[in-house]
Amino acid sequence: MSQAQDDSDYANVQVQLVTISPGEFYWSAYGHSAIRIKSPIFDRMFGFGYFDFADEDFFINFAQGKMQYFLGVVDSNHELSGYREEGRQVVFQNLELTTKQKQQLVEKMVFLAKPENRYYQYDYFLNNCTSKIRDILDEVTNGEISSQLKPLTTTNSWSDYTFPANNQAWMNLGIAYAYGLPAYDNKNRWDLSVFPEVFSADIKNLNAENKWNEDFEIYYQPSQSELQRHEKSFFNTHYAVMLVFGLLLIGLLIKKTHKTTKILWLIIQSLLGIGIVFLWFFTQHSVASWNINLLLFSPLALLLTLRITNKPLTLRLFITSNVLWLCLAVFLTNLYLAGFCLLNLIIWKNHKPA
Repeated sequence: MSQAQDDSDYANVQVQLVTISPGEFYWSAYGHSAIRIKSPIFDRMFGFGYFDFADEDFFINFAQGKMQYFLGVVDSNHELSGYREEGRQVVFQNLELTTKQKQQLVEKMVFLAKPENRYYQYDYFLNNCTSKIRDILDEVTNGEISSQLKPLTTTNSWSDYTFPANNQAWMNLGIAYAYGLPAYDNKNRWDLSVFPEVFSADIKNLNAENKWNEDFEIYYQPSQSELQRHEKSFFNTHYAVMLVFGLLLIGLLIKKTHKTTKILWLIIQSLLGIGIVFLWFFTQHSVASWNINLLLFSPLALLLTLRITNKPLTLRLFITSNVLWLCLAVFLTNLYLAGFCLLNLIIWKNHKPA
């Protein structure tokens, strides 16, 4: 980094936006963006979104939405070789910035890469690996990106671009459970540019002064066999929700296990409802508020397991809550969890109040 910082000949510095397609693991399910800075004596990729499972209280902070991620600086050739081995497409976009803009960008990245500056508060949609780079490039180009993308309204939401994630069954179950209404709101193009491949396309189509964004090339294109390895599979995307739903359904339909399964499911969904309240009011997850799944996984369900409160009114509230959830889910076109509503309808139909 110091070499790039000391290199006064910024005219010879090459800046590239590097966009990497999605990978097999859940943390790479939506791809990655990085800035490559290359000069005759320096070739590094600067990428936000790095994290370390070994960090103290990582999983507690993850649950609370207080994730401390950091800016990583790696050797470009080594990093690119790794993406090729994973069979992920890599796209270069040469950013033909002015010498002054290059200097500003390099100094900004070097400053942020320092140990005391490298950590930042991560958010999946507001402060991720792509949005950080987008904001820096927007700053360097004096708002040239935001001024064009923010006025562009769309009929798409964050949910449209993230759900369901390819071949990530358990992740999809968690997303469907945790998403609140902010994930389903229509966003402008700036809001959607937090996804690597969306931002890459936006940069390519930008009507930029001095045409600094037009040099576009595919560095690595996966082979057909590699593409097939990443090909979307319905089973690999949905087996988690089918497995959980199937086991509970079988338990409810078998007479000998009906009562035990019913009580177990009512307790589990009550705990899930409490979890939604926690995510909504006591965490910093930006898309967890106004979660309609609180109607589906209601803490009210626990009352049906207690004889002292097991009254017809409780049962009516229980079924009304589920019907209301179903109507809202149809409106939002997200019926991924509809099977669990069916389980509750079966419980309601067979339940006998005390």
